[in-house]
Amino acid sequence: MRLRILLLLLIYFQAYFAYGQKATSSCYEPINVGFNSWAPYSWLDSAGKPVGLDVDMLTIVADNLGCKLNFIDMPVKRAHRMLQEGTLDIMMGASYRPEREAYADFSVPYRDEEIKLFVKSDLASQIKIDKWQDIFSQKLVLLAPIFGWYGADFLASEQALIKQKLLIFSRNATQSIRMLGYGRGDVVIGDSIAVPYIATQIERISVTELPLVLDHNQIHFLISKKTTNPELITGINQSIKRLSSRGELAQVIVKWQQISIAKTQETSGKVPL
Repeated sequence: MRLRILLLLLIYFQAYFAYGQKATSSCYEPINVGFNSWAPYSWLDSAGKPVGLDVDMLTIVADNLGCKLNFIDMPVKRAHRMLQEGTLDIMMGASYRPEREAYADFSVPYRDEEIKLFVKSDLASQIKIDKWQDIFSQKLVLLAPIFGWYGADFLASEQALIKQKLLIFSRNATQSIRMLGYGRGDVVIGDSIAVPYIATQIERISVTELPLVLDHNQIHFLISKKTTNPELITGINQSIKRLSSRGELAQVIVKWQQISIAKTQETSGKVPL
């Protein structure tokens, strides 16, 4: 009996030290997470620490599993390539694309994304858009980052917008919002959380969200098929479901939305100098 107990203890401690964590954990080493600067979802703060809504969400999912994370700042294209090669484990903020299934697994969705339209708050009473065709009928100039998916209506009418000089592309959301502040366009198109955050926190512009929803997506963690195991994927999915049912993931979204609201109240009417 004594020998049996000793053997069981030996097996337990071998498993513990082999994985570096709990013997029941799906993680046997820190998970490498690729991310790029995209406020308010992920970026490096002044101390070089990764912060943001997606960073917070993945962190509490990993903590729930007893996993450690290693965040690596890199361009999106490089992150996808490394995910395919097996030199990166996870990416955050991924929309479903069939071609990505060749090299990665999608977690269950951990948040939603809405694409909407925004105007300067001091012009919100003057600009009313109830349907997509109002852009054309009212001759409104649309500001859009050049990389992004803005829904089927935008895709179908993109060339018509360009032909009628109602569309101005920019490098990113920050530049589009800056142009809105200077009056170089009437409406910004973009993510319903990112646009107001960038406007208030970075560009010091108060914007108002219009009710029209152009597109709605579910957002996933993208997990490399080469570097992870089925137990980890199952664990991540179970953790997302568990935390969602408790309302903990929703609390993270509310936190970042409240930051934007508070800043909007401070900067209402201001434009960058």
